[in-house]
Amino acid sequence: MFENIKNIILDLGGVIINLNQELTYRAFKQLFPTSYEEILKELNNNNYLEKFETSEISSIEFITFFKSFDSSITSENIIKAWNSMLLDIPEERIELIQNLAKNYNVYLLSNTNEIHYQFIDEYVSQKFNGLSFKSLFKHAYLSHKIHLRKPNQAIFNYVLQQSKLSPQETLFIDDTLEHINSAKQLGIQTHHLNLQENQTLNQFFNEH
Repeated sequence: MFENIKNIILDLGGVIINLNQELTYRAFKQLFPTSYEEILKELNNNNYLEKFETSEISSIEFITFFKSFDSSITSENIIKAWNSMLLDIPEERIELIQNLAKNYNVYLLSNTNEIHYQFIDEYVSQKFNGLSFKSLFKHAYLSHKIHLRKPNQAIFNYVLQQSKLSPQETLFIDDTLEHINSAKQLGIQTHHLNLQENQTLNQFFNEH
């Protein structure tokens, strides 16, 4: 698989940092017991999560949305609930990325929002002795910074053009099959990290 590979593009959530989205649902249900269902409906109907990931709405606007259902809830509690899905990054995963960077151009490509990314950045710095998360990668492509998100092929084309990458020499690893299929159509080499089968990034590279 790696014979002609020069570049590796990694997803963030589920691939680098472990996630449990159910924890965020539970946290918001506790914060907003009477309006929880209405909040979910509004989020879905207005695509707020996608808009937040591409900075179409700001962090302040995102927090204000929740406050509109109960103004007594603090911004801090809303942010804490939103971040509760973010679990940990095992040390061996950081070491793996550092080792890959010795032989490949390693990039990050993530659908993420400002609040989550700030949390992850601070988490990595605190847990790994001041390590800059961004320094692990040749470049970090973040949806909220470039206003594009997966699975739209425009984001893959953007990365290929900006970093002058050949699709055939590029391996993209993501845990969402829809994202994998989109990248594959552009000729990018891909691997779907199957979290349902408890596959991890380290396991994949150990097997290959």
